[in-house]
Amino acid sequence: MAVRGNKAVGEALVASYKDDGTCPVPTTDVALNLKNRNYAIEEHGYGPLNPAEPNPEFWRGIADLWGISSEDAKTSRCSNCAAFIQTPKMLECIKGGLGYEDDYPEQGAEHLASNRTATRKSANLGYCQLFGFKCAGDRVCRAWLHGGPIK
Repeated sequence: MAVRGNKAVGEALVASYKDDGTCPVPTTDVALNLKNRNYAIEEHGYGPLNPAEPNPEFWRGIADLWGISSEDAKTSRCSNCAAFIQTPKMLECIKGGLGYEDDYPEQGAEHLASNRTATRKSANLGYCQLFGFKCAGDRVCRAWLHGGPIK
């Protein structure tokens, strides 16, 4: 298994899970979020790239791993994984990490907040507590756990 991050990143992630009102670091740090997401893709088969497409090879691989049909595999998505967090606090963290008013002052805070909400909802985003990244609900990985999401 690949080693990711370093001690400082690990400590920041651990600190982010404490109930002190802060958001997990990957919800606001795009580089760390992408690093963790890429790790999930490379090491745990997070995908498919475009869930709106049929992706027969992807689903056959998941189905073979789990010893089920492709159709059954398609019912196991991040959106119903026990590691998928969509609490109101987490959704605010995710929404806040999708863009900053300071980056686009000409658009105005209200317009940007509306765009962030639309992006979060269209991707059905949640936070993957297994791999520490903003996760799209229509995808899945080999580490899928029955019983979610956490709301």
